[in-house]
Amino acid sequence: MKKSIHLLNQSLSAKIRRTCEGDFFCSMLLHRNRKRILRTTAALLFTGLLSVFGLTSGSLRNVAEAAVPTPKFTEPSVSSQDFSYMAATEAQDSHSGNALEGSSAEYALSAMSSSADSESIYEDGSMAWTLSETAAPEMQTPDLDFLLSVVSKIPGGEEFSCSQTELLFSPPAETIRDILDAFEEEGRRIGFVLLDLHSGNYVSFDPDYSFYSASTMKGPYVAALNKFSPEVVDEYTESLMENTIGWSSNEDYETLHYLYGNDVMYDMTEYTSVSDSIVDDYNWYPYLTPKELTQLWIGTYFYFFEDTNENSNWCRSLYTDTAESFIGSALGEGHTVYTKAGWYSDWEDIARNDTGIIRAGGHDWILTIMSDAFESYDELEALAAALDEVRKLMPYGELEIAEAADFSKP
Repeated sequence: MKKSIHLLNQSLSAKIRRTCEGDFFCSMLLHRNRKRILRTTAALLFTGLLSVFGLTSGSLRNVAEAAVPTPKFTEPSVSSQDFSYMAATEAQDSHSGNALEGSSAEYALSAMSSSADSESIYEDGSMAWTLSETAAPEMQTPDLDFLLSVVSKIPGGEEFSCSQTELLFSPPAETIRDILDAFEEEGRRIGFVLLDLHSGNYVSFDPDYSFYSASTMKGPYVAALNKFSPEVVDEYTESLMENTIGWSSNEDYETLHYLYGNDVMYDMTEYTSVSDSIVDDYNWYPYLTPKELTQLWIGTYFYFFEDTNENSNWCRSLYTDTAESFIGSALGEGHTVYTKAGWYSDWEDIARNDTGIIRAGGHDWILTIMSDAFESYDELEALAAALDEVRKLMPYGELEIAEAADFSKP
């Protein structure tokens, strides 16, 4: 009997390995849960063999259930037409546990088969990653202090993180990993933050690394000038701002600085809890982290839509079709976006950045992508598109501020 089970396991292992070639979800399951998958599959198949001879299978079913511990997420029942795995439980880490527990949505990672034969899951290639969601709660109004608290607690380091850890096992997340791997292989650095402004859910990578801001700094500066000194905006100043944001004129940006200085940026850093060390009267293109740039854009968002004045509508219209925006290029056709890109290359400072607001389906997000990959517009555009696919899978549940503060605790 032991020899038969051993041979069955070997056969299953070889079949799964052959079928999983090129399939991320299947490969991930094989890598992380190989023994459990083989044990469970073998038990189910052996149960079927026993039933042919009229034998009971209760004991083997108990073995199969013990092999796969109960996950935190809702798991569809196993039947001849629906063979489901839960893999996300083992991947849950300390900084995101509270976010998962605080969400009102339940999720299942499932390998679904359209065939009644469970073996056809492997033979016909009909593996699919599915997300099963319960009814989402009422959408919350963005809260400035809450969002700044969430961003400050996003874990740093070159780690692909998400407040909803199960989404790290989705196909668009694998696309993101492929892009990150390509950047690493070529010795390029990249960091990003995608933030849901209604729930505080996020996706991030290397958010504490300082990148050369280049012209992305022009976005928060023009917004700050309109927010904190709206009285200075006249026809001439409007022209300077239009050129600074629309086609990223350095000359007009510098003219605004000569006329109005940096006081408004000190106000903006205080408003968004960013260190005022980024403000320099002699350098208007500072180094920033993706977290800092995201925080500045949280302030920009609130000026555009929440804490408004007589200039808000006009000011935000400047950001709708801006030069060299790979976020706008990737997402602008399907969503309303307000962005400001930055790009620069010399022997010392190299940058290809973009950041802004995404309005999709009545829901608002901020996406910040910073890099030292000046020549990589297409790859960054693909990254923005992949992050948008992850965004579509994120729930709208509200996280408590206390939970946001616990993200990075062990």
